[in-house]
Amino acid sequence: MVTGRPRGPHGGDDGGSSSSGGRPRRVPADNINAAQATIEQVAQRGRPDQGVVGGDSGGTNPGSFAPDPSSPDPMAEIMARYDRFGDSPPTIDVAANDAAHGGYGPGDAAHTVDRHGADIPLARDPNGKTIEGRIYNDTGWPKKENWSYRWDDPVTMNREVNNYVRANWETIRSNLAIDGAHSASFDAGHRVGEGYYNANMGQHAPPDAHRAATSFVKVVIKVVPGSDPPQPYLITAYPTGTM
Repeated sequence: MVTGRPRGPHGGDDGGSSSSGGRPRRVPADNINAAQATIEQVAQRGRPDQGVVGGDSGGTNPGSFAPDPSSPDPMAEIMARYDRFGDSPPTIDVAANDAAHGGYGPGDAAHTVDRHGADIPLARDPNGKTIEGRIYNDTGWPKKENWSYRWDDPVTMNREVNNYVRANWETIRSNLAIDGAHSASFDAGHRVGEGYYNANMGQHAPPDAHRAATSFVKVVIKVVPGSDPPQPYLITAYPTGTM
């Protein structure tokens, strides 16, 4: 479960600043560029059309319109959401997070421990769920994969996830405010897990699982549906054989 209390809305709602003159914090400049691209079409619809009708250089397109001052400001809404995630990064207990958020629909259900937990056996057993067996689509897996890894232990899993969140919270909450999701890979710089890769990936040949350790980790974070203030949760975090 993701813990930590996001700050309340800056100004009382998602639409802008408060009457006392306070303003939401600005999203870092690198992420503002992404936000501006996201709302470009909305902004474009608010600009008067500069075209002419019938060759009269003084006329305007009768379909043009002025910006509607009552319309929500998309950038203000993004900055308000960003502020409501709070300055302090949450602390994640991965197992509790999975238990709390594992019942969502496909693509949104938390599943780190179910697919990458340290308790899943490594070596293949066609009659049971194993890390190696995922390469072959054995029992317990919905489909085969070219990479299948597990965490070394729960302590490593929680430590690496929370170290990443603390070090990258500004980027994470910016992505959550703009897109509702954050996805990234990183190199922990030391072993975090082990598993198997398919040595025949990309070839017309049967899977051939090779065992390996890894320092690479993939993290995906989303926002709890309907949460207000917005609450981040971990979709998955797992050791992987490639960045």
